[in-house]
Amino acid sequence: MLTEALVQFYQHWFTNYTQKYIQQYPNLKENIQIKAEHCRKVSDEIVELAKNLNLQQNDILLAKTIGLFHDVGRFKQYVKYKTFSDSKSQNHAELAIEVLNENNLLKDLSDNEAEIIQKSILNHNRAEIIIDQNEKVNFFSKLIRDADKLDIWRLITEYYMVKDQDAEKENKSLELELPDNDRISDEVFEAIKNEQLVLKESMRTLNDFKLLQIGWLFDLNFDYSVKRVYEKKYLNKIFESLPKNKKVELIQNVVTNYFEKRIKMNIPY
Repeated sequence: MLTEALVQFYQHWFTNYTQKYIQQYPNLKENIQIKAEHCRKVSDEIVELAKNLNLQQNDILLAKTIGLFHDVGRFKQYVKYKTFSDSKSQNHAELAIEVLNENNLLKDLSDNEAEIIQKSILNHNRAEIIIDQNEKVNFFSKLIRDADKLDIWRLITEYYMVKDQDAEKENKSLELELPDNDRISDEVFEAIKNEQLVLKESMRTLNDFKLLQIGWLFDLNFDYSVKRVYEKKYLNKIFESLPKNKKVELIQNVVTNYFEKRIKMNIPY
């Protein structure tokens, strides 16, 4: 059964695991540290979401563990392939399950807890959740998807602001090695215009990737998450990094209208 002590063990194990990668691959230190910090932040973010939903303590611990381990496959992926693009390497969620199994990390949990953790991790980066007979799998999958998006927005908006001030801070791995030009692909634009998720396969440019990140808004499951992304102004910051044209202006209007619908207030976005 999952306990506070076991979660603390997981946190200690995670620190040691990521430190070994940094020591072994010092030239890859920056991006390993970025992903390690992301995992910790998502773990914090999902706990806040769980508390907002008044979950029981065991479910909060379950959420915290899913947040910590959801991207644990990223380190193996990056060292082996030098990319965070799943399409150019391997599915990082599947790699995360490999890491958990190789290290026998879920051995002290009930079968139900282990199932929820593994299936939620596998669902976190899919275009859509694969609906499971176990309702808790579906619920925790929604939790991790929201928490993951919230912290990626933090991470990438910080990066876009730094890059805007200093071009030498460019990190092509965070940009999935996509070309940085003024183009916005028609397929991406149409998806956002219709409040739909952008498919990864339709991305051709960095602007497409930024719009994909904006489109995550339409996939948030909980009102708390929608309010949080609005209050943090993450999408404003992404818009500031996009070219000023009619397509972007229309997308801004779509986003404003969506916020107003979801949190039922007039928003000067």
